[in-house]
Amino acid sequence: MRWARCNVKSVSLLANVLAKQQARDRGAFEALFVRDGYVVEGTTSNVAVVRDRVLITPPEGPLLLSGVTRKVVLTVAQQAGVAVKEEPLTEADLYTSDEVLLTGTTIEVLPVARINGRPIGAGAPGPVTCLVMDRFKRILA
Repeated sequence: MRWARCNVKSVSLLANVLAKQQARDRGAFEALFVRDGYVVEGTTSNVAVVRDRVLITPPEGPLLLSGVTRKVVLTVAQQAGVAVKEEPLTEADLYTSDEVLLTGTTIEVLPVARINGRPIGAGAPGPVTCLVMDRFKRILA
């Protein structure tokens, strides 16, 4: 199991590896960790939602490893005129959001079309996610 200080980078991530494998076995790309009813992070990613053109992500703290990509995405979103909030997210927030996206070093910015088979928003990458993806790719170019 993950330990209490998820914000400390560690090479002992067996729980993450097993959760990701279980997700893959079920046809999913990623597994999200939920603690005390709140979505905190993916096995190798950070999560964010878009609601009413506001990008919302769980706050930094001991329950998640705040990735470098997450920080860059929040910055480029703000620079593009997207409001950004850090607040706890529930599983219900994921299903009722306009958009959901994952961020991480290997995936960069990845739109989420479905969670547990349920479509998110229109079931396709939304405008804020596409804007953030474009701005992020410009930095890498």
